[in-house]
Amino acid sequence: MRFTFTALALFITSILIAQAPALIPYQAIARNAAGEPLSSNTLTARFTIHDGTANGTSVWQELQTVSTSALGLFTVQLGSSISLSTVNWANGAKFMQVEIDLGNGFVDIGTQQLLSVPYALHAGSVHLDVSTTGDTLFVGDGSFVIIPGISEANSFTTGTTLHSCGAPNVHNPDLTYGTMIDQEGNVYKTIAIGTQVWMAENLNTSIYRNGDLIPTNLNNAAWSTTTSGAWNYYNNDESNECPYGKLYNWYTCVDERGLCPVDWHVPSDVEWSALIEFLDPSMDPFSTGAQSLIAGGRMKTIGTTDNSSGFWNAPNTGATNDSGFSSISGGRKLVNFGVYHYMGFYDVWWSNSDFNSTSAWTRTLINSSSSFFRNTDTKQVGMTVRCLRD
Repeated sequence: MRFTFTALALFITSILIAQAPALIPYQAIARNAAGEPLSSNTLTARFTIHDGTANGTSVWQELQTVSTSALGLFTVQLGSSISLSTVNWANGAKFMQVEIDLGNGFVDIGTQQLLSVPYALHAGSVHLDVSTTGDTLFVGDGSFVIIPGISEANSFTTGTTLHSCGAPNVHNPDLTYGTMIDQEGNVYKTIAIGTQVWMAENLNTSIYRNGDLIPTNLNNAAWSTTTSGAWNYYNNDESNECPYGKLYNWYTCVDERGLCPVDWHVPSDVEWSALIEFLDPSMDPFSTGAQSLIAGGRMKTIGTTDNSSGFWNAPNTGATNDSGFSSISGGRKLVNFGVYHYMGFYDVWWSNSDFNSTSAWTRTLINSSSSFFRNTDTKQVGMTVRCLRD
């Protein structure tokens, strides 16, 4: 049997986070010779980096056992078992060969030159900027590389979108961000804070990790009583997708099919507290209410909606975003009557930790305070989600 791959997002320079170990997210759809997705298959993929030419010396190789979704989709993190740090990215061209095995031996899918990965691995702490148009990645001292599709002008309807749909005034230009791709092909900035790596944007996927659709457009009665996953846009308005992402109920966050992409997860209550303890070592990690008086300001984007310089309503107290977390106040959806509120005033995220049978732990920032709040809320409430790397 012959196979083909359709790569959704392959080797984008800013994918790599500037810290060890370096990883390359690779996402593709496996299809048979007739172009049909290889649905719900387990396969072994072999990735080999060749030096100099497509048939050059092998300088790195890794095997990954993966399961395809109902859509034939699979995602891997290259370098997760065999470190990429041994590859001399600064010397010569590099080519990636991909092979798959469904049980009858490896089939060569093809080899492609890596045009951008060496920049990211070799750059380390070098500042990277993406053009708003023109698909140009600017590196460090003004060098640049053209990468088709990387421009922030791209929209979600064309397959992937970088950096909160290209919205300005979201991320801290003085910090170095990485990038992560979800199971739907959406691209997000990520930020290392202490020993953790967080998404620096709100999640925006409409499918689980295995490719199943997450239900949406539930009527008010169904939303208020469901114990299954569901999502909505704020105010049921699709224009709020960018840059706020989607609002999910808690059941979506703990569904065994996986809301976050491979190697990422919805953070636990303890992991949220670890983040805040790093930003404010004086905090009490077991307190509720105002868990920290300063951490919230360090996580909020600067600017206000009043003068169109940001996404928080005034006064946006204490906002510096010096952590790079880049909170933008996505609001929430209440359980009853389909009421949406607090966009511009609140940013509220789920943890994966329940408080009791009907409530779960949450974290909240507000526009009028630099504090960070630990509370609980009803599991049917719709909230934004940030994923944490495993």
